[in-house]
Amino acid sequence: MPEIKKVLDNLKSKLDENFSRLDPDGLIERDGTVLREKCIFNPPAKEEDIRSLEKELGIKAPQDYREFLLLHNGMTLFKSYLMEFKFFSLDEIREGFKDVQEFKKEEDLKTTKDYPIGEFPDVGYIMVDAHKLKKHSSQGAIYVGHIMPEATEESFVTFVENVIENTGEFFWEDSNLPEY
Repeated sequence: MPEIKKVLDNLKSKLDENFSRLDPDGLIERDGTVLREKCIFNPPAKEEDIRSLEKELGIKAPQDYREFLLLHNGMTLFKSYLMEFKFFSLDEIREGFKDVQEFKKEEDLKTTKDYPIGEFPDVGYIMVDAHKLKKHSSQGAIYVGHIMPEATEESFVTFVENVIENTGEFFWEDSNLPEY
């Protein structure tokens, strides 16, 4: 069983029948109801659609990310009126890739084959570094922010696990701090 499936099945087991949960901070809406955070899991992508996108953009999806797309062609975690953590569908990857390339051209920056796979609140895109990518794993190839990139040592699966466990926290920053 793919590792990402285990992570997402564990999350789903903690959600209600509508794939929502109470806000962990106990926030209350104006009408007095407790705010709920919703998770949205898209239907699976088809392998041929993944290959088509790879060919069109000249990119390669690592196996762990491909397994996610074959389970869910994108997802949104913990959507509320405050924020959401978005992992892109194939169409959103295509649009995000074009946006990043256009931004780099406008700013006279070197274009790359790095591509966005999601969005993190207050940071920007969650990106895959095409040069650090390994065939079977995205370990060390995930970074956040396409304007001022912040490296993580995460694989895609570990990144998703950390989003689930550390909702709203910039968990990758701790790993970049020097130890004393």
